[in-house]
Amino acid sequence: MRIVIIGGGIAAVYLANHIKKLASDVDVMIVSEESYAPYDRIHLCALVDHSATIEEISLPVDATVQIALNEKILSIDKKSKRIFSEHSVFTYDKLIIATGSVPQTLFDISGLKNAAVFRNANDCKQISEGIQDREVVIVGSGPIGLELMETLNKMHSVKHITLIVRSDSLYDKRLSPQARKEMESAYLKEGKITISYEDEILDKKIENNEITLLKTKKLEILNPFLIFGVGIKPNIDFARDTIACDKGILTNNKMQTEDRDIYAVGESAQVKEINFIAGHVKECTLQADVAIANILGLEEKAFHLEVMIDML
Repeated sequence: MRIVIIGGGIAAVYLANHIKKLASDVDVMIVSEESYAPYDRIHLCALVDHSATIEEISLPVDATVQIALNEKILSIDKKSKRIFSEHSVFTYDKLIIATGSVPQTLFDISGLKNAAVFRNANDCKQISEGIQDREVVIVGSGPIGLELMETLNKMHSVKHITLIVRSDSLYDKRLSPQARKEMESAYLKEGKITISYEDEILDKKIENNEITLLKTKKLEILNPFLIFGVGIKPNIDFARDTIACDKGILTNNKMQTEDRDIYAVGESAQVKEINFIAGHVKECTLQADVAIANILGLEEKAFHLEVMIDML
């Protein structure tokens, strides 16, 4: 049996390693659009401040697993059991989609030298090189944006950071006033951060592929380096024409799509029965275990939502 996994993140590697552990004779391939071998995105901040290299945050993959890099999948042919990238074709007996999510932006930033998102190693490189002698502007106060802001705050090359927050609270509106005050104090004590609450981008001026002026409700910032942290969406555009999708790829509680030979797990999957899309690593690995058990015929397993505790 040949199992092809689309994706190059934690879920894809977990799937590949555990399939090999349970059924070493199965042919497993990871097909990733990234140019780097699978790495742990949890440590992306270490790439921004150069406290680690891409090799140091790489994920161990079973030596018998084939890995195809720089292969962005564009379409799926269910009838012939093939997936297509721009230059290659891959055949499968069973297909697992673990493509995760892509970051959202408030306007198109493709081609802009001083605007980025924070999702992969290439983003880290762009941020690290682009923040020199710039006013850094982060839009969004979710956990990813706040973690990046904390990293940038410790870097000597960063002179000042402005955090644009659409609401009147950091991270989560459910935070108590005391918790909010403690978070603010921790971020503001170095004097390098300004937090602009109830604010949003209204306009921008772009010249020669650079943002030269950013206008918000309250501020005007010249020559910023802009970083969006305003949310994510499932990375499933390549599958919409061939597999039933809503926000994510629709699966049953066995993580199986409408096609009996195609499964989806993690942030790209939407479990129909509970209308659920995973947002934590634990949920992704639980779904992977379910998919593996059903594909290999080890046992009939179903995904059930567990109570997750956010420790931030």
